[in-house]
Amino acid sequence: MTRGKFIVLEGGEGSGKTTFGERLKLEFPEIVYTQDPGGTPLGEKIRDLLMADETAGIDARVELLLFLAGRAQLVTEIIKPALESGKNVISNRFGLSSIAYQVYGRERPELLSLYSSVSAEILQGCVPDACILLDVTPETGAARVHARPETPTRFDKESLDFHARVREGLKKHVGEFGKPFIIDSEKPLEEVWTEVRNIVQSILQ
Repeated sequence: MTRGKFIVLEGGEGSGKTTFGERLKLEFPEIVYTQDPGGTPLGEKIRDLLMADETAGIDARVELLLFLAGRAQLVTEIIKPALESGKNVISNRFGLSSIAYQVYGRERPELLSLYSSVSAEILQGCVPDACILLDVTPETGAARVHARPETPTRFDKESLDFHARVREGLKKHVGEFGKPFIIDSEKPLEEVWTEVRNIVQSILQ
């Protein structure tokens, strides 16, 4: 059986990942959709913990390892079985976010080797075929996040400097996660949506 395609949506806070992910669900309902962290009962508990203010200030190594633990379960329980059964998978975030947030955002370059060694053990060959990076400035992202009705997460509350470093990491390493597609997500929503949809369609063909 032909292996399914694995596509990742990446971007900083307020870049539109969730918005376009929901649209993709309507456009391509046969695809398996998930999020990282999350996607499994254990992953959702880890997600709730990581997004809560109570984990603000935890050691960057602990933060990274929690993300990796959730990803290990997501790969084992959702992503690998889907791909091996021939289904296509789209994930809202994956490994690129760990590099961008925990290595670049936290200014901990030495953690890149920890990320790489653990990832080599947990991904089980499930590497993305393509990565769609929705690129926005930290200022635009922050404005969008704070206009939402939802309570901001502790990552939403990080400084603009933090998010600028995250953006740097996203753009620098996007090519390591399958074929890279960088979209200017500052453009009007419908223009960005058309680009996202066309890219996904081209990958699935």
